[in-house]
Amino acid sequence: MIFLISLILTAAFVWFGADLLKKKPNVCYIAAAVLSAAAFAAGQSEIKFPEWFSTYVLGIFNKGALACALWCAVAWAAALPNGSAAIKKIMPVRGELSIFAALITLSHAVTYTLSYLDRISTFSKYNISPSTEFITTCVVCLVLMLIMIPLTVISFKTIRKKIKPKTWKNIQRAAYVFYALIYVHIMVIYLPKVKRGGADVILSILLYSAVFFGYAVFRIRKWYVKSKKPAKSGALNAVCTAAVVLLTGGAVMFMQPGKDAAPKRTGNSSKKAVLTEEATKAVNDDTAETTTAAAEDEEKGGTTAAKTTKAKDGKNTTETTTADKKSDDKDKDKDKDKDKDKDKESENESVEDSGNSSQEEEEAPQEEQQQAAAEPEVQYIYNNGTFTGTGTSPADEGKDYEGTVYADVTIENDVITAISLSFPDDDADWCVMAEKAIPGRIMSAQSADVDASCGATRSAEGAIAAVKDALSQARK
Repeated sequence: MIFLISLILTAAFVWFGADLLKKKPNVCYIAAAVLSAAAFAAGQSEIKFPEWFSTYVLGIFNKGALACALWCAVAWAAALPNGSAAIKKIMPVRGELSIFAALITLSHAVTYTLSYLDRISTFSKYNISPSTEFITTCVVCLVLMLIMIPLTVISFKTIRKKIKPKTWKNIQRAAYVFYALIYVHIMVIYLPKVKRGGADVILSILLYSAVFFGYAVFRIRKWYVKSKKPAKSGALNAVCTAAVVLLTGGAVMFMQPGKDAAPKRTGNSSKKAVLTEEATKAVNDDTAETTTAAAEDEEKGGTTAAKTTKAKDGKNTTETTTADKKSDDKDKDKDKDKDKDKDKESENESVEDSGNSSQEEEEAPQEEQQQAAAEPEVQYIYNNGTFTGTGTSPADEGKDYEGTVYADVTIENDVITAISLSFPDDDADWCVMAEKAIPGRIMSAQSADVDASCGATRSAEGAIAAVKDALSQARK
């Protein structure tokens, strides 16, 4: 859809702005650079834009749809029939239009360069092998930039005048490779999107294929007409139209995945560590054993004291009986025996006091142990450290493909202190929005149950799922 909008905007710009581009090209170049920089900055910012604005305004810049449409206009200028109204508009400003297109391309190029670098870092961090599509895209993008930069530079009139016309024309032929690689780049990007399904994806492939194959076929037609000069062109036009239809249909059929080609849903990681019933029982048993041991120690201390008292009492009784017998035989020693009895009684009282004191001293630490056992320790739900979780960016209803999201969550004493997100499968402009919004919301709420709306809802939902998975792994 955004490519169709971009084609309409490009057609309007060429039709109504060709004169301005021709008379004041520098003003147009500055405007293109400002628009490109603003779109890039907005895409990287933490501002929450409406989803329609992110898709249809920022998207046509950062996703490269407008740049592609402008390059198509530059290409089609060489394929349109001579003398047509369209070629009269485009051809006089073709060089200026190519420079304008290159400046508009910058926001897309920088946005996805940062995204690809982040993906490469993610692949290395999690030991993931990059897909063939990703490697192909990186190589194609690199070649595209190596072709675009010199072609743009020699399009400036001041530089073009310093190059021989034949040499300049030979260099410009590299544009054919450039246009072909743009189409390859688009199809490689759309390959995983085809797996998701949806009429919008098929429509986009149809539109891109019709534009690029149409250019290729009608460029060949123009060369044929110029070199062979056929008397009638009606049959030739019919053949060219049929060729475009067949090539476009073939591209769509080629891009369609087989029945077994759709990737399986990755789902969230099933690694979860929770406190089991056995662990809970073990904690209760430890507490019970501590309490029982304290009770046994207390009882043991009390029994020892009692035995000591009883032993002393027995000794006292024996000594008293002996004194009574001696008093019957020797009255004169009666007073002395009474004095001895008093001394023994005093001694027994001292022993009893000592036993009671010893019992109190033994009971005191037992009470302290019981009190310490009764006080509950701080129980944390999560382990400290950094835990990695995976989630998926859910596809729209009725679609099978889901992109994987990784989350590194750092926890300290049940407090989420840091969150790092990685989106190896999502588009750069979407994942940036989710990455800016979601970690702050989760750390502020100290919960993964937060709002996912941020202009990139699907990517945000995948990020939240990844954080939840990391938290489940962190549980004790």
